[in-house]
Amino acid sequence: MAEPPRQRRTGLAALAVALIVGGALAAGLLAVRMDARQPVLAAATDIAPGTLITQEHVREVSVASEGLRLIPADLASQILDGDTYARVQIRQDSLFDENVLTKEEPIGSDRAIVSVPLTPELTPREELRSGDLVKVFSVSRGDTGGPSIEISEALVLDVHAGGEDELGGGGGSLSLLVPRAAAADVVNASGSDSAGLALIQRGLGTNVELRTGR
Repeated sequence: MAEPPRQRRTGLAALAVALIVGGALAAGLLAVRMDARQPVLAAATDIAPGTLITQEHVREVSVASEGLRLIPADLASQILDGDTYARVQIRQDSLFDENVLTKEEPIGSDRAIVSVPLTPELTPREELRSGDLVKVFSVSRGDTGGPSIEISEALVLDVHAGGEDELGGGGGSLSLLVPRAAAADVVNASGSDSAGLALIQRGLGTNVELRTGR
């Protein structure tokens, strides 16, 4: 039997009210979630491990940060105080948290930063990048026939790709964090174009322990 017209209209009216109320609740929930977004700090550019954080490295974004250990934007002055460093490589647009920054100066009294040219035949096939742990060897070249000697472990801080118009053919270079006791040997091997590199591990920070090979 067909439903009476009045009963159908009553049902439709109730459905319309439910849809309106449901829409209002959804809009209210969305507004609450939008209100929960907080300004936090993010990387304005790629940042190599050991880099002193300055204004050019930092920008502000708004995210729903509840339950995350992100750094609020109102703490920017504590990050830009001249003694905060990137502990690991930080990619552009990544959010800052307490795990990627450190107040410990990355060089310290027992470390040094040296530059090593990228010589294709003495470097791994894998493209080296910030945060890579490598071993540095003094490699015998030409007719000397001597053995390769392990000098030290090193952390790749930065990679400079170089260019064809640069001295040395544009092979590029690496900035390496090395134990201070091994710095002179690494520089000597680098200067004689005999510094060989072996990739050990990726994605490490400046708190890594670096061992000498001698």
